Amino acid sequence: MNIKKFSKPFKTILIENFLDIKDAMKIFSELKKEKFELKESDLFKFKQTKDLQFSKNKILRNFYSFLEKDFQKNAETFFGKKLSGKIDFAGTLYEKTDYLLPHDDRLESRKIAYIYYLSSLGKNDGGELVFYSSKNNIPIKISKRNFPKFNSIILFEVSKKSFHSVSEILKNKKRYSITGWLH
Repeated sequence: MNIKKFSKPFKTILIENFLDIKDAMKIFSELKKEKFELKESDLFKFKQTKDLQFSKNKILRNFYSFLEKDFQKNAETFFGKKLSGKIDFAGTLYEKTDYLLPHDDRLESRKIAYIYYLSSLGKNDGGELVFYSSKNNIPIKISKRNFPKFNSIILFEVSKKSFHSVSEILKNKKRYSITGWLH
């Protein structure tokens, strides 16, 4: 496990080699069996599963349980935030021309956003997570880019400064991940 912590443009933690590779491969294999529905508006285009904590798939439910019981405590410590125990947990799939425009995730009781990558993409593929520095609650410039790397998880605080986006997928690649929020 390789852990990197960042404070700018907002508090972030990136953990590479998050799980044992065999476990990550099982999760990836089972996620691909789930039904993905198109989500599209002027701000985004991608595919998403229903809430996976209710999946009939035991491997995905076990991963949710791990996040809920063990991992959430570590996130509380790093971010210095008391969490309620509620976790949103869905699969996402971005394919060619899919994207997510800049936004801050502030909704309901969301405290920490997370993305568990189950595919890898490079600079020429698109699909990177882009963080923005902001001024007066408006994103003003790109501050950091994170390219998806299989079996890594990135977490960041949700705040009026946490503007981020997913750049358009440029090639015939697939960006699989499990995403959500810790409340």
